[in-house]
Amino acid sequence: MLKCFRNCLRPSSLHTLPLQYGIPFPQLLACLIHLHFGHFSSAVISVTSFYLSMNLDGSAQDPEKREYSSVCVGREDDIKKSERMTAVVHDREVVIFYHKGEYHAMDIRCYHSGGPLHLGDIEDFDGRPCIVCPWHKYKITLATGEGLYQSINPKDPSAKPKWCSKGVKQRIHTVTVDNGNIYVTLSSEPFKCDSDFYATGDFKVIKSSSR
Repeated sequence: MLKCFRNCLRPSSLHTLPLQYGIPFPQLLACLIHLHFGHFSSAVISVTSFYLSMNLDGSAQDPEKREYSSVCVGREDDIKKSERMTAVVHDREVVIFYHKGEYHAMDIRCYHSGGPLHLGDIEDFDGRPCIVCPWHKYKITLATGEGLYQSINPKDPSAKPKWCSKGVKQRIHTVTVDNGNIYVTLSSEPFKCDSDFYATGDFKVIKSSSR
């Protein structure tokens, strides 16, 4: 049985099994796993699913990259006065900031717990302008969407806290200006971002006008 299972996982078998036996490959593989591993089948199926999600050369497949058209969200004069605005772009809620002559756009909900970033304050940390989430004070760089935090070496009593990055946590979108109009183009980068979880319809914060 184990030999049969191993043969199923061979790349050449992925294409020939359905033709030879007329059985959908996932169902056949699940049956073989259950018969051989018994109660451990769930764990093995998870590992096998990961294996099948990879290319034949062993590299993991990237999520599909989508292309979005630019959407006009308002006038340049208005955002320069308010210094921020919210908009729905292709059914995704974003917040646009105007800070020190530069425009920045990101998902409206904080990556940590879905806090409303459009209600937060902008402060500089380690020389980088950040939006501070009003709920839990998480700090997100306007330019890159990185989560910043302070760390200190507990073994060194004289050490001073230093700012570190968690990496990109908030999805950043592109802002352009044309003839006085502000346009937002959603990020088409295929990597998974923590803020994607709160960018669905279940967490909408912008009130739609009644018709």
